[in-house]
Amino acid sequence: MALTIVQIKLSAEAICGVTLEPYLQVRKGTSTTVSGEDVPEEGVSDSRYVLRYRWYRSVHRGGQICWIHPDREATVQCILCLRSRAEIRKSFHCTPECLQQHWPQHRQLHEQRRLKGPENGYVTELSRSSQTVTAGGETWIEVGKSRSYTPSPEDVGSSIKCEVVPVDSSSHFNETGAASSASTGRVRPVPLCPQRALVPVPPPRGGNPAGKFTALTYNLLADLYASVDAHGHCCQQWALSWQYRKQNLLKELLTYKADILCLQEVQSNHFDNFLAPELQKAGYTAIYKRKTTELYTGSSYAIDGCATFFKRDKFALVKKYEVEFNKAALSLSDSIPADQKKAALNRLLKDNVALIAVLEALDPPQLEGANRRQLICIANTHIHANPELNDVKLWQVHTLLKGLEKIAASADIPMLVAGDFNSVPGSAAHSLLVNRIVENNHPELQNDPLGILRPASKLQHNLHLASAYAAVHEARDGGPALQKQKRRMDPKYHEPKFTNMGQGFQGTLDYVLYTTNSLVPTATLELPDESDIKDTRNSKAGLPNETWSSDHIALLAEFQYKQT
Repeated sequence: MALTIVQIKLSAEAICGVTLEPYLQVRKGTSTTVSGEDVPEEGVSDSRYVLRYRWYRSVHRGGQICWIHPDREATVQCILCLRSRAEIRKSFHCTPECLQQHWPQHRQLHEQRRLKGPENGYVTELSRSSQTVTAGGETWIEVGKSRSYTPSPEDVGSSIKCEVVPVDSSSHFNETGAASSASTGRVRPVPLCPQRALVPVPPPRGGNPAGKFTALTYNLLADLYASVDAHGHCCQQWALSWQYRKQNLLKELLTYKADILCLQEVQSNHFDNFLAPELQKAGYTAIYKRKTTELYTGSSYAIDGCATFFKRDKFALVKKYEVEFNKAALSLSDSIPADQKKAALNRLLKDNVALIAVLEALDPPQLEGANRRQLICIANTHIHANPELNDVKLWQVHTLLKGLEKIAASADIPMLVAGDFNSVPGSAAHSLLVNRIVENNHPELQNDPLGILRPASKLQHNLHLASAYAAVHEARDGGPALQKQKRRMDPKYHEPKFTNMGQGFQGTLDYVLYTTNSLVPTATLELPDESDIKDTRNSKAGLPNETWSSDHIALLAEFQYKQT
């Protein structure tokens, strides 16, 4: 039963480190058509009829191309690269603006060459022994012999071609059909993640802080929500793919070197197969809480959740608490009249969760009069998103805070509350977090069809929480970097001007909050402005894009324990 290749497709966009695999339709005999995945690959099966795969890299001829944008001709070359004898092809850029924008990464090339010595080019054993073929006036070097291929740094700037041939392994002349091929555009270099510095915040006068650690919150944009319909207005499809974004997000997380990571919208399979193992290599221990209902994505079911990572050389896990707001909703429904219970549950059951970890500092600060054992409580949450359900958001935040109050009552320890609260500054939920109460006349309290927010006097807590970024506004001293940070904050609520930039919305939804009686913020991560967010290939500012791989930005703060 001979094989015939009916169709072959390959992504036009190729990224260094992002695996390529062709889409194939193969006819068996004269009638049945199947996917290429259903036909065995040569060399890995005893089947008679198999597919032979060959991958080739084009040999680029002509003018030089931009190292950052391989689809553009180069017009600028860095002289410092020539002096430091860095790899020549990395010295070319399409415009002066391109070189200026990517100068922080480019400058690392000079430092690497200074430490490692001159580099004459990236050469692999494979390329030394590979076949060279000519087709259609172009020269191609063979680089792979399997169903998939992952472009390497050597491939950047060249096109990749996949050639597939049906094979009858029982025949001496075993190629039974014509070769079919498809090619990519020029391979792009490894994604360039955002470059953001830590901006010191002078602590309040008279304080005597001790110890130091950093904590980050970041909504990663789960792949199940990363659709072209939702984000195509500012992001090309290839930059939305998880294969591309996961590299950029991991690189960004590792760049910040945070001691504690509070991540939201972490898809369960990506946690198991990528984030947990990769961050474990970087010295982190992970805990995870998935949401309570899977979503159908059109081809399979998927679910996201909250993941907390901490440096295992700095902290040890003492206790973990998992919060399912659905369970709290079921408990609350017992007090709702029977004729309203169905409507109440339909409004309250939203599958959101929180993950609380009590950690012990392995190198505790030497605080006067304190025990050597230093604990800290980290709450990581993702609150419901629907803007029409502010009552549900407020109820979820209040439920979380009441749970944290119980932990605080059992142990007087510092607390961090971080996550995506889907609540803008000045909202009822934000007011409850930072002011400990919600004023009776707050307009959002009018939206309470279930009566779960009444009386308003119950909407309070006794945790002394403040936003870490608000400390930037309150700082009296500081240099130009701190003043720049202040300009990128909302002057009324003292929060970042935005942490989320999507279609039809730009504002702040994410926060890092701390207990003011036990912690002092000493630095915050530099905030971007709209010009920093703009995609170099797209006139519209928006998230995500080829550099910023989520529709949220990361927030990070450095803290010291407060001397009591």
